[in-house]
Amino acid sequence: MPLTGIRVLDLGSLVAAPLGATLLGDMGADVIKIEPPGGEEGRRVGPRRGDDSGLYLGVNRNKRGMVLDLATPDGQDVLRRLVATADVVIHNVRSPAREKLGLDYAALAAVRPDTILVTVSTYGDHGPYAGRPGIDPSAQALAGLMAATGEPDGPALKAGAAVADVTAATLVAYTAMLALWARARDGWGQAAEVALIDGVVHLQGVQLGEYLLTGQPPPRVGNRSPFYAPYNSYRCADGGEVHLAAFNDKFYRNLCRALDAPELATDPRFASAADRMTHRDALDAEIAARCARHPRADLMARLAGADVVAAPVNDYPAVVADPQLRHNGLFVPVEHGAHGPLMVPGIPLHLGRTPGKVRRPPPRLGEHTAQILAQIGHRPPE
Repeated sequence: MPLTGIRVLDLGSLVAAPLGATLLGDMGADVIKIEPPGGEEGRRVGPRRGDDSGLYLGVNRNKRGMVLDLATPDGQDVLRRLVATADVVIHNVRSPAREKLGLDYAALAAVRPDTILVTVSTYGDHGPYAGRPGIDPSAQALAGLMAATGEPDGPALKAGAAVADVTAATLVAYTAMLALWARARDGWGQAAEVALIDGVVHLQGVQLGEYLLTGQPPPRVGNRSPFYAPYNSYRCADGGEVHLAAFNDKFYRNLCRALDAPELATDPRFASAADRMTHRDALDAEIAARCARHPRADLMARLAGADVVAAPVNDYPAVVADPQLRHNGLFVPVEHGAHGPLMVPGIPLHLGRTPGKVRRPPPRLGEHTAQILAQIGHRPPE
């Protein structure tokens, strides 16, 4: 795999830092997840089974796990031995705790000068908000995503998923890869940082580009689009919903054909994209009435057959059962030492020659401690 031979130390908690390390493990890196006695914070968030939470199991595949008490001299000695073998260290420990625990770049580089450190925080390690505590919705709020999300006459809403954390995790993996490439070229390591708020701004390139060009903040539009119509979710005869979009005349005509509604294709109110935006309330009503005539499965077959931009609005059971998501390998069976057969999220990218693989389930607390200690030279009595 692409990262075979690379070792990563993951000392992160919750989502962004651990998931960033997971993305490297997916591609072959040996990721060692180091947790304090009692486990990292993510094990205690949300529904749990034993030592594991759904959050923890969802973001920690492809790692070996060990417990290490960094507040003790022996723990610090083990950390230094591990750092000497590691290419990348990832964590979200804030200062001054990182200095106390030997996780600042100066301490790591003293052990291995070409090490790469990637730190994750909500606001960044420098600047007026450095050091403030924060989590995913803090970043969504400050960076404008909440204000841009929701119905026009409703309150600002956060996204349903932890989009700030997951975006940051992707940037963590990208940052580590860039630093590894630079080290291969130039021979030196470096410290790098990823801030959740930076990733949320990155997510909104379209909306912020519009504001920076026009000076007008884009309005909240709910499930609609500010640019074209129809673009909305519509209820079907059996209560299911589909989301439809027709961003040009071709797809609008295709939609009219799928709905057996040639009169909508010739209605002067809907003749052009601009006309459809002007009369989108009326157009939504017309389309909603026609969608309500069909069960969702039948309607989706019609829409797909007519080459319409459409998707079912799936709940999680339907997501996990979806044949395309299954085909894409996004839900992978593993055998977990504590829970037996288990499904975990799969790898969200596909390399033709060197694909990643889910090789390990999320580790049990301290599962590989003895194995890892033996690999770095500890004898059984130690």
